[in-house]
Amino acid sequence: MANERHTDVRGWEIDASTRQAVHPYTKYKPFRTATSTTAANLTTIARGEVATNWVTNPRVESTDVTMYTATGSAISRDTGQASSGAASLLVNPDNSAAGEGFYWVSPNIPKSTSPQYLSVQLEHRGASAASAVTLEIRAEDGTTVLATSGSDNLAASWRRLTAQYSVVPNTTAASYRLYLTTTAQHNINFYVDKIMFEVREDTTEVSTYIDGSVSNLYDWTGTAELSTSIKKPDADVIRGIKITNESGTTAEIVYVAFDTTATATTGIPVLAGATLDTNFPIDFRKNVSVVSASGTPTVSGVIWGISGS
Repeated sequence: MANERHTDVRGWEIDASTRQAVHPYTKYKPFRTATSTTAANLTTIARGEVATNWVTNPRVESTDVTMYTATGSAISRDTGQASSGAASLLVNPDNSAAGEGFYWVSPNIPKSTSPQYLSVQLEHRGASAASAVTLEIRAEDGTTVLATSGSDNLAASWRRLTAQYSVVPNTTAASYRLYLTTTAQHNINFYVDKIMFEVREDTTEVSTYIDGSVSNLYDWTGTAELSTSIKKPDADVIRGIKITNESGTTAEIVYVAFDTTATATTGIPVLAGATLDTNFPIDFRKNVSVVSASGTPTVSGVIWGISGS
């Protein structure tokens, strides 16, 4: 790549489009943290993954568990164990054969001219650390196994299982099933939580588990716990900040810098007890850094941003 010249200056600055300039602030990051004489970031711009979860009641927080179907077992909501929230799905195998557990049926996945990647995941825990279970993606008929996690031993702690399947282009629209069943015949009860089914066209990677209650970037598409859920992108543009230096000690000045590392030279000084509040939209794309002149003063406030630059 050719070396930069002074005539390249137009490329060194960001010219926000009209669309970006009028974009309302849709992202925020509240903070309250102690600073120090070593610079640290309040935030680093990272759009993060975007994901969806088609499973309703994925944490089994609702008493309605009819979205799950028992197969060779009895299933119920149980508050004795939970990986997230206050409950999980308790599965009591019949101890008559292998393959006892439960399944969940997806909506129809439309025909597409592009590959579609199905991924499933959940967490399981045994009532005792014995025997094993297997997570599978099956075809609409419930008998054809398309992908599997492989056998995984039950344990006295939560364990995550995943499986992936690629739907080739132009496959007829169809429904698929998520199964968790006993690998071999046994009568060990097990718990299931954080159940997720996702369809992507951009990657075969399994997303981090999501539901609408994780944080402010996550939403239920309808009724909480009883609808599908989404994870929205994080901010990729910093548009504003309000930061208060809570210290009452005069020497504990905090310096705030954007898109660089904060120092007494590069930072905006926020005196003890003072607040910096940007009153006109700013546009930074990398980070917000803070450093204290002395001591460990606490700063609090909020960073505003948008996504879709």
